Amino acid sequence: MAYATVEELTEFLAPDPVPANAARLLDRASTKLDQLLIGAVYDTDADGLPLDPALAAVFREAVCIQAQYIADLGDETGANANVSQMSLGNQTITRFFGRPGSSSAGKNSRVAPDLLELLQVKGLWPVNPYVWG
Repeated sequence: MAYATVEELTEFLAPDPVPANAARLLDRASTKLDQLLIGAVYDTDADGLPLDPALAAVFREAVCIQAQYIADLGDETGANANVSQMSLGNQTITRFFGRPGSSSAGKNSRVAPDLLELLQVKGLWPVNPYVWG
C-alpha cells in the first residue's frame, strides 16, 4: 500500500500534470522508502501505515518526492541506471557499470536527493536499528 494517494500527488505536483502511471509510481516510491527505512521501528495500523500523524505526513511527502523523481528520470524500472551511452559521429559507445549497490554502480541514483534530505532533517536517516534482547 502506498503512503500517498494519487490525489495527494496531484496536490504536491500542482500546477504540473500528474503522470498517467501515478498510482504505480507511488507504489514504487513507497517500496523504495520501505527499503531505505529497514530497521526503523514505528507503530502502524493494520495496513502498515504509520499511526503517528506527523510521521505519516513525512512518509506522504517523501513518497511524493520519490514518485516525481522516478517520473522525471523517465526510467521507472531502473533498467537504465547502470548504463551510459555516448555517440561521436557514427560511433556509439555503451558502457555498463557494475552491479547495482556496488561501488561501481551507475551514476544515476534511484533515490531522490530531496528524499534523503527530508529523511535526514526529520531524523529518520540514517536509520540506526534497535536490536531486541
